[in-house]
This record gives sequence, C-alpha cells and structure tokens, in this order.
Amino acid sequence: MICRARHGGPVSDAGFTLLELLVVLVIFGVLMVMLGQGTYFGVTVFERQRRSIGESERLIDLDGLLRPMLEQADPGSSLDTRTLTGTHHGLVFRTRLPEGAAIASADRLADVRLSREGDALVLSWLPHRHVMPRGVPDAPQKAVLLSPVSDLEISYFTHGQWLAEWAMEGLPDLVRIRIVLPDQEKRAWPDIVVALMRQPGN
Repeated sequence: MICRARHGGPVSDAGFTLLELLVVLVIFGVLMVMLGQGTYFGVTVFERQRRSIGESERLIDLDGLLRPMLEQADPGSSLDTRTLTGTHHGLVFRTRLPEGAAIASADRLADVRLSREGDALVLSWLPHRHVMPRGVPDAPQKAVLLSPVSDLEISYFTHGQWLAEWAMEGLPDLVRIRIVLPDQEKRAWPDIVVALMRQPGN
C-alpha cells in the first residue's frame, strides 16, 4: 500500500506486499499442520494407555474370579473321582460359585466350564446334581469374562510335568491358564497359575 504525503511529501510504504502475505500464510499453514499432528499423537497415546489400563483391570478381575474357584475345586470322593477334566483349550470342573452367583443350590456347588467361544472367554455353569435329573436338562447360565480373546491355553501339572490334557482321576497339583489377546505380541500378560488345595473325601 502506497501513501502520499498531504503536502507533496515523500512516498512511504505502510503495508504488506502480496509475496509477504503468501509467506505468512504458508508458515501459518505449516504451524497448523504440526499442531494438528501433535494433538492427534497425544490423543492416540492417551487412548492407548486408557485401553491398556482397562484391559489390565479386567485381567486382574478375571484372576480374582477364577483363582478361588479353582482353588476350591471339589475333588469328589472315593466313589466320585472325576470332578475335573480338561483339554488344552477348555476346562470343566466342580466348585462352589462366589456369593451372589445366580444359582438355586444352597451350597452354590456347580459344574463349571471355562472355554473360548468365538473371540470371547466364556464361563458357563449349572447347579451340581447328585442324581441325573428327569426330563429336559436345564440350560447352563453363561457369562462373558473377557473379549476379544485370540486363544485360551490351559495346562495341568502333576508328577513334575505339565500336561496339555487332564483325564485322570483326582485333581492336578496346578492349573495354568494362559489368555492370548489379539495384540499379544506387543504385551505379555502373566499366566494364571493356581494350586488346587482341597483333599478328596471318603
């Protein structure tokens, strides 16, 4: 912008040229892009940390649920010795459910199954019956413990070695549960290792 003095004085430059405005706009655009990328990175890191903390809390809750149930697994008696059977990807055992579980049995004794259905870790249970019921059997109750899950690996320890299956009488000394998450290669979650404590009755 060019101005002339009122009384014919010298000409002075009091504004910006088009080139200077373009340079300012380019610099401003670069700053906005950098600011946007920094904000996106910060939000992404925060969301990743929040999700990781949430999954950690769920796994802690899962350990707190499964551990006492396995510790109190019913070993049966001399006439009933097969109270736990398992493969490398599923486990069926008899135990007492936690207080508050939706079960009609007064002592909360139930036949429990831990398995993976699709991408979910599922616990299902039925009240334990000492005799075979007549008519149509009840449908088991189910609860999704964790999702998504890529795999469930269970091992059974006895006589100094880990086994991939359990089809023996009695209970193993230890049960190890490994939960594989979809991004397991990025994070390592500790296995749930439980010592089964109860002794068989007569």
